[in-house]
Amino acid sequence: MNPGSEIIKKDLTLINEKLLLIAKRIEKFVPGIKRQLFSGGKKLRPSLLMLAYRVVKTNRKDGHLKQALAFASVIEMLHNASLLHDDVIEGSALRRGKETINSLYGNKKAILAGDLLTVFSMTLLSGLKTSKVMERALSICGKAAEKLVQGEIEEVTGLFKTTITEEEYFRIIICKTAVLFRAACETGAVLAGAKTKQARALKVYGNNLGIAFQITDDILDYTSKEEILGKPVMSDLLEGKLTLPMIYLLKSSGKEEKMRLHRIISKIRKGRKEKADFNYVLKLLLKYSSLERAQKKANYFVKKAKTALRDLPESEVKKALFNMAEFAIKREC
Repeated sequence: MNPGSEIIKKDLTLINEKLLLIAKRIEKFVPGIKRQLFSGGKKLRPSLLMLAYRVVKTNRKDGHLKQALAFASVIEMLHNASLLHDDVIEGSALRRGKETINSLYGNKKAILAGDLLTVFSMTLLSGLKTSKVMERALSICGKAAEKLVQGEIEEVTGLFKTTITEEEYFRIIICKTAVLFRAACETGAVLAGAKTKQARALKVYGNNLGIAFQITDDILDYTSKEEILGKPVMSDLLEGKLTLPMIYLLKSSGKEEKMRLHRIISKIRKGRKEKADFNYVLKLLLKYSSLERAQKKANYFVKKAKTALRDLPESEVKKALFNMAEFAIKREC
């Protein structure tokens, strides 16, 4: 459950209404979009934007509330559009425990549905009063969308790359995940009229939270269960994504173990999936504490996220942001 949802319950209700309007427009072209937007998603990104807005706005008049709600909806739609495209690229059959749009209606419709989500989301910003604040918010979200695509391209280019470095991994996850967390927090702060120091603090918070969130995702891919994840365990390895646990393992393993890991990765690339291979990978991950090392790294970024908030005024909203940071590394899916 999204730990900040109760604080901004009214905001999320209004955001969901906006999402529903867009979903209904797309449903006639691609049935199932409504389910994509409303089935089990935590709405973390729009929640972060509204929490960042509320933590700064406190007792002042909500001058840009309408804009904040619109941008929160846009960021959620950009996120879901990226998921639709991800499912096509990765050939995923399940998302949040349900059949993906591409598995139900084919890749072409899934891609077009993602495109429609992106295009229609922009209509939410039309008619809003323009200002320097709005221009800045648009710039933040535009750059985030650009980085998001860059991250996806770099990830696809590096599939099954056994020489992937920790630096490359972080560059990818910052672009494909942290960038929207960061944009949500910075946009909320800017629309609330935050001072430069406050906006910077929330931007840093969002970036570090997003990194910790993705590392945790990558750990859960090895440690959770399909019924909890809503997709097969070890999906990342099956798709050729060598994430932080595997990067640590490939660094730590002995010569013969490393050679076998390379053979396993090569077999998976050719479509050969053997249970014994997956068991071997899990055995080595435990032997070399690769999952534990990745968890320590996630904890490090959560600590950085919390530290970034230290100068913000104490409030229930600030507590919610702290809880969001904890949630990033303690969740089960």
